[in-house]
Amino acid sequence: MNNSQKYSLNTLQKSVFIAYSFVLMMACSSPKTEEVKTEKEVAKDLISLTPEQVKNAHLVIGSFDETTLSEEIKANGVVDVPPMNMASVSIPISGYVKSTNILPGSPIKKGGVLASIYSMDYIQLQQDYLQSLSRLKFLEQELSRQTVLSQEDVGAKKKLQQADSEVASIKAQAQALALKLEMIGCSMDKLRKGQISSVVNIISPIEGYVKTVNLSIGKNVAPTDVLFEIVGNDHKHLELKVFENDISKVKIGQKIVVENPKFSDSPVTATVFLVGKNVEPDTKTINIHGHIVNEALEEKFTVGQFVNSKILTRNRIAKTLPETAIVLHGEGGFIFIKTKENTFQQIPVKIGLSERGNVEVFPEKNIGNQLIVKQGASILQAMLTASDE
Repeated sequence: MNNSQKYSLNTLQKSVFIAYSFVLMMACSSPKTEEVKTEKEVAKDLISLTPEQVKNAHLVIGSFDETTLSEEIKANGVVDVPPMNMASVSIPISGYVKSTNILPGSPIKKGGVLASIYSMDYIQLQQDYLQSLSRLKFLEQELSRQTVLSQEDVGAKKKLQQADSEVASIKAQAQALALKLEMIGCSMDKLRKGQISSVVNIISPIEGYVKTVNLSIGKNVAPTDVLFEIVGNDHKHLELKVFENDISKVKIGQKIVVENPKFSDSPVTATVFLVGKNVEPDTKTINIHGHIVNEALEEKFTVGQFVNSKILTRNRIAKTLPETAIVLHGEGGFIFIKTKENTFQQIPVKIGLSERGNVEVFPEKNIGNQLIVKQGASILQAMLTASDE
């Protein structure tokens, strides 16, 4: 082996030794770096207070509570009334509008006058009715004479039968005209006294308020025209929509909580009265009919008003904490557990259902039976943030 070969071998051995030493150094130093990093991360979640600070923060320490929670289904819809509390008002005769003082939103009593209509057809009906009454009177007298003659064998039987037929015919005509006039709203007592009117009053069939007005002074109206739409104030209910995936959970009698609108400190409640049987193809939802429990609050709702609500489907026992124990952050939040005397650790949690200020939480790590800060979590969070800064 010459000198150059010996030199190359020595150089190679030195290089291998240096590389091997570097690897050993990295292997030895890595655990220490990771250990320091973990300690820093843990320290960021810890906060230690003095006894005086704990006293001033008014912290309340305790364990989880057990609360009966109701599983819920979100449902949106509108306030509505049953069909018998809605009316589309028309007039069964042609004419033109004489007067009206009704505006959309106006309250109206049952039997109240909505508008007045001039009608030639109305005048003709009254004339026909009075003529039929006069004709009926004459025919009844004729029938009476023919009856007497027939009994004395003076008159022909054919004339008696003819008189009887004419009386029956004119009687039917008079009755039909009377029914038509009553439908229009004619006062039959005044008409029988010979008082013919040219004006028909359009009468409200229910009590409520006027939703729409489809006429103006001088407008020609026909029996097919809807002149007014009236909505009653009684028996308001909720018409909600639930997605078909949740419909199997909804049962008659379940509680509905109206979240919006709110009329008092306590939420408005209702009960499921009817569950629809058909799924709407466009929205993939089914209709739920709910009755409002409090009648006094029912009056404050407006027909057609949009509502946000939730249907409480079933109850279960859950571990909960008061709202003062949770610092909300995004869709979750944080709680603080006591690790040792006057030292607390921040724990991330997921938020579940809530009931009367009690919130279901799911810690992202097992905290066992460690005590929890149930009041004053926001103060600890502020102090922890300040210490980090």
